[in-house]
Amino acid sequence: SRGPGLRQAPKTRAEDIGNERRTRSLSPSLLTRLTARLEKETRRQILAGVRYIVRYFHTPLPPTPDTAQRTTIQQTMAEDQLRQIFSQSLNPDASSRNAAESQLKSLRTAPGHALSVLRLISTATDSPSDMPVRQAASVHFKNLVKKGWAPDEDDESRIMLSLSDQDRTLIKNNLVDLMCTVPPQIQAQCSESIALIAATDFPAKWDNLLSDLIGKFTTSSDWSVINGVLVATNSILKRFRYVQRSDALYADILYVLQRIQEPLTKLFTTVVGQLDGIAGDPRQLTCRLNALRSINRIFYSLNYQDLPEYFEDHMAEWMTGFAK
Repeated sequence: SRGPGLRQAPKTRAEDIGNERRTRSLSPSLLTRLTARLEKETRRQILAGVRYIVRYFHTPLPPTPDTAQRTTIQQTMAEDQLRQIFSQSLNPDASSRNAAESQLKSLRTAPGHALSVLRLISTATDSPSDMPVRQAASVHFKNLVKKGWAPDEDDESRIMLSLSDQDRTLIKNNLVDLMCTVPPQIQAQCSESIALIAATDFPAKWDNLLSDLIGKFTTSSDWSVINGVLVATNSILKRFRYVQRSDALYADILYVLQRIQEPLTKLFTTVVGQLDGIAGDPRQLTCRLNALRSINRIFYSLNYQDLPEYFEDHMAEWMTGFAK
């Protein structure tokens, strides 16, 4: 070994000869072979990489939800969150209740909120709080309709609902069916919502409403459904009372009469004819008397402005029932 500052010893003749031999051994043919081997190795590595990439990208990926499934999942999550908010709005604790009410207030103008509330109303669960929550949701929906379906510009408490024409049509096409499938406590709120929407949309923008209602009370054997539909019909037609006569008013009354006068008369005579046979059954009698109460109110609304020809021709049937 040599220490710092010492010069390297000169190479011996044997070392020079060895280096010369190694240099001479790298002949052109050897270099060609080495180059070919290197290229072959490189190609092998490239092919291995390509195979890996192909296997990676051709491996089947786990299935992803389609658009409808994603929409359903999102709706379910939104309804679950909404259910929690309505549940908290019934909390005896004032701070929790106020926080939930603030959330509901902020959600009123959110796109799709009204439809989410309707879906919640229509979905029963096994939770002990299910009925109070759905009832609270039905009241909330009724207030949305009251303040936001056709808001009065002079009303400072109006709500600007984010509802497309498609959403409005969807609500109207399903509201009657919903009213007929929910418990009485919720049914009453749905009935009021129908009447509120009908005040601005019926008949011009809701021409299937009356046929839907008539279809329910002429085909159903469930008296809770029949009475719910009759109550809703009465709420809609009360607007024919106490208003000034006009061509537009008479056009609406004629539109309604042509569709309801005959089935309403048949229902009236049928119910009146059943009273004697159920006189000893208070529950059945109550159902029929409630139906007659609504039928008489509808009859009054239809005859308020003038006596229609059909009812004049069938006066005996109505007067006999009234006398009974």
